[in-house]
Amino acid sequence: MTRLRFGTFFFFQAAPGQRHEDIIRNELTQVEWSEELGFDEVWFTEHHFIDYGLSVDPATLASAAAARTRRVRIGLAAAILPFHHPLRLAEQMALVDIISDGRLDVGVGRGNRPAEFAGYRVPQQESRERFDETVDVIQRGWTEERFSYHGRFFSFDDVRVIPKPVQRPHPPLYQVCVTKDGIENTALRGWPMLNSVLFGPVDQLLANRDTYVNTLDKAGRTPDEIAALLARWGVSRQIYVADTDAKALEEAKAAELWYQDSFRRFVIPERIEDAHPTLQPAFRAMAERLGTVTWDGLVAETLAFGSPDTVARHIEYMRSIGVGQILCWMNFGGLAQDKIRRSMELFAREVMPRFR
Repeated sequence: MTRLRFGTFFFFQAAPGQRHEDIIRNELTQVEWSEELGFDEVWFTEHHFIDYGLSVDPATLASAAAARTRRVRIGLAAAILPFHHPLRLAEQMALVDIISDGRLDVGVGRGNRPAEFAGYRVPQQESRERFDETVDVIQRGWTEERFSYHGRFFSFDDVRVIPKPVQRPHPPLYQVCVTKDGIENTALRGWPMLNSVLFGPVDQLLANRDTYVNTLDKAGRTPDEIAALLARWGVSRQIYVADTDAKALEEAKAAELWYQDSFRRFVIPERIEDAHPTLQPAFRAMAERLGTVTWDGLVAETLAFGSPDTVARHIEYMRSIGVGQILCWMNFGGLAQDKIRRSMELFAREVMPRFR
């Protein structure tokens, strides 16, 4: 049986009534708790311009985590490549890898939030090409002494990225996958995929897994190679543990409903008709899907909230379908620090040991 790896996942969500500096300090304290309590990893995301998350610079957050910990791996889920200059990002990630003594995992993503693309004046329809160019430049910067590159968005002659990362040939790369073509792209690169369960049934992961495995198989990967990649398949999911199911649902409901509202505001533009025509169908489909989300539906299908036994059953299902890493999103929607601490302790003491 696969030994699951457990990480904590940090967004720095700015729910009403909380000071931004307190949110950041509290979640960095939770990073320290993660190591203390025996989690394997800590993960950071990247978001901009909205209360959905203050995680505006993954390199800074990863470096802060490296300074506060000694053992846990530090993952990005993910750096949103269309918003970064590839040489700068390659330098930053190499530096963090050194500061952390080789504990960095670099997840990358194309981005899907309209407000972020608008804020950075990057056309969202260019995200795939910008992603591909940035990946190419970063990998060459990490592995070649000097190189030249000429693409649509970036052009360099005889550049040198220093320092080089500690991990050779470079830190492990992951890709956040939201679409079928994203999953196929990740599999063809031979990277592990990162998924999220934010709404809807958890068995949506089965289609992701099957697309990923089928693509790996068609690309000629051996069964052992496929198993090794699935062992690094990471899924983020909101988790809240209390003594009883009823107490967990009561304590986390308000935070979860704020989160769902914030998610809707962030992922769909205010005026879909102002978006690029190629993007409008996906936005309308998402708006229609999110319009059906209810508290009862979330409890029945999506949320891993409850007693240790209940949460363990959710984790066991994820293990049974092949998930190798659980990114435990335990602070969402403005939950109080003492409740997060208690939830993390219960999870570490009464859930994690069942899977080791």
